[in-house]
Amino acid sequence: MLSTSFAALVMIIVGLVLRHAGVLREEQGPVLVNVVIFATMPALVFMIITREHLAVGLLLVPVAGYLIHVVMLGIGWVLARVRRADRPTTGAILVATGVGNTGFFGVPLIAASGLGVSLAAAVFYDSFTTSVLTWTSTVVIANSYGTVEGRPRGIDWSALRRGLMMPPMIALLAGLVCNLAGIGVPSTWIARPLDLLGAATLPLVMLYAGLMLDVGALRRAWPEISMITVARLGLGALVGLAIGTLLGLAPAQLNTVVLMAAMPTATMSLVLGVRYGLRRDVLVGAVFVTTVLCTLTLPIVRGLVL
Repeated sequence: MLSTSFAALVMIIVGLVLRHAGVLREEQGPVLVNVVIFATMPALVFMIITREHLAVGLLLVPVAGYLIHVVMLGIGWVLARVRRADRPTTGAILVATGVGNTGFFGVPLIAASGLGVSLAAAVFYDSFTTSVLTWTSTVVIANSYGTVEGRPRGIDWSALRRGLMMPPMIALLAGLVCNLAGIGVPSTWIARPLDLLGAATLPLVMLYAGLMLDVGALRRAWPEISMITVARLGLGALVGLAIGTLLGLAPAQLNTVVLMAAMPTATMSLVLGVRYGLRRDVLVGAVFVTTVLCTLTLPIVRGLVL
């Protein structure tokens, strides 16, 4: 994972350089995201699930994910109380601490990181935990602590339905059907293009991360960002290890859960938090710092658990 994380850091820097050189513009970021959502990520997920041995223990992975989320929210709440934060800042700390970037960052990074992990567990964690929490817990917190008036309180059910029917989820279901029905991996003529598409996920996501980085946010909210970074990249791994061990996860699944728990702040937490009026500088800074630093911390976490 060290070489993969270093490559990810280089690609983030390339994205940042391309933005400052005028080759890429911030408003082009959604194009990269759409390519990932509708092309590369579904291909990656489908090929992972068709090739993996699906053990019953995988059903415990989402359970671990939800328990980790609850504990991380508790840690975020304590951090907010320590800072005596106002409501928009408290909400920003909670959503930045509570959910990691397990899809755009976690799945492709783990897929490229070698042995000792379960790719199926990574997909299950992202699809059945993070995807659900994004449109339930994150929306409820952002609604409750945000400053935007007139938005309905509670879970955004329509967004949840749309999120669960996105191409990566459809690819997961299709892969499960092929795997469980004994169809197995597609022929080379189908598998090879899908493999090449899936391999493009990590580079595109890292270029997007570099394109969207905002260094100025660090100066405005450094204390909150520092606490979020320690919680997400350090305490997250410890929480994942404790909960995964208590649930009796198999070694590869446990390693994967620990790594997923130590992923950087989710980009969608920034998108939703800003939409509902949480502190933008805290969220932007948290995504920026945790994304960059996790390329250094994740290899350490992997080295400790493997």
